[in-house]
Amino acid sequence: MIAIIAGTGSLPAQACKSLIKQKKDFFIISLFPQDNLEALKQVTPPTTKIIQEPFYKAKAILTLLKKQKTKQILFIGKVDKQNLLKKFKLDWFAVKMLATLSTKSDMSIMNKIETIAKDNGFELIHQHEILGGLLVQPGVLTGELTPTIQENISMGLAVAEQMSTCDIGQTIVIKDKMILAVEAIEGTDACIKRGVTLGGKNIIVCKSANINHNNKFDLPTIGSETLKNITKGEIQAIAWKSDQTFIADKEEFIAKAKTLGITLVSVTQ
Repeated sequence: MIAIIAGTGSLPAQACKSLIKQKKDFFIISLFPQDNLEALKQVTPPTTKIIQEPFYKAKAILTLLKKQKTKQILFIGKVDKQNLLKKFKLDWFAVKMLATLSTKSDMSIMNKIETIAKDNGFELIHQHEILGGLLVQPGVLTGELTPTIQENISMGLAVAEQMSTCDIGQTIVIKDKMILAVEAIEGTDACIKRGVTLGGKNIIVCKSANINHNNKFDLPTIGSETLKNITKGEIQAIAWKSDQTFIADKEEFIAKAKTLGITLVSVTQ
């Protein structure tokens, strides 16, 4: 039995559709039902078990996995680390887990969760195995890749990759070969918004995963939601590593980028 541990965003629902196509048996633990419960119900048969359990009750989640005779786990969707700064009452198991970490970086937390899963007999599924169809082949999806845009993309992706090794973030906003914003805990959308505030028009957004990224967790994702509050002229181009970034709702993303006059570039390693 496969357990989908579902964070926020559209990826959990897309993972369910992929597993249904593959005729895999699975159940779902929704960590944020207020965000994804309805979407999960819409894409799964009525017989699919969806269990609501908040992310901060780690021991209860572990107990559920054992009770459901789980063999494999797919972690999918975002669990915003800013939640650790809010007044959620973490259970004792989660408190002890976090206390063992030398830092609370994404990589440290992911690796600790994987160790706990393995110690309890669970295998973690690589996100590529289920959502590989959301990766986009290298090339220009829409717009024009000018030499100036290419120079900024090359610089932006190089910086994004270096910053990701520090486990700070995955997104860089650049303009005229000047770094305007670096993603930290605030997330991609807030990083882009800050870049627009500082740079005004024609910023370029570059996204890269950590070179040592654990592909069983939270691969970088962009999609139409990324462009939700963007107006024409603010973003000149968006670039990402082709084998490291999921494009959620590809057709809608491309259509929206065309409307906004944004060049989309999927870059090979």
